[in-house]
Amino acid sequence: MYEINLKIKNESELYNPFDESCRTLSGEVSDYLAGQYEKKEVGDDIVLKIKCGGPVDFKRVCGAFQELIRRQEHINANQKRINRIKQIWLFCIGVVFVAAGILLDGVLGSVPVELISIVGSFAVWEAANIWIVENPRTRLARRTLRRLNATKIVIERTE
Repeated sequence: MYEINLKIKNESELYNPFDESCRTLSGEVSDYLAGQYEKKEVGDDIVLKIKCGGPVDFKRVCGAFQELIRRQEHINANQKRINRIKQIWLFCIGVVFVAAGILLDGVLGSVPVELISIVGSFAVWEAANIWIVENPRTRLARRTLRRLNATKIVIERTE
């Protein structure tokens, strides 16, 4: 079990000061949680302990935490969609340029044909890079968000 301890003076420190509904965690709290989460071992269950001198509305804290996760899931889904579009686009451009290089081999000189082929190869390489590097990152982020969704929140009152 991995414990993330968060000490605050009052509940309002948890929320973004511009959000009067208190449904959004502050950027500092979000950054702190992200940094602490990175330190945990794979597979550890997470407990978020909020220590506060005053009363804390448990439902509001849980709602703000869930809103943070929903926002991150939305960002992750958008990134996945962008990656897919870029990957298809780059692959198609690469195939067109490589095919053009092959077809124009006898028509143009060797330098222009090589340049066309290089551009095509580069585009295919970038598509492969998204597939090999970027897509696993978004899948890992999605799994991380699922684990965060199972975080147990405990509120302790300090005097």
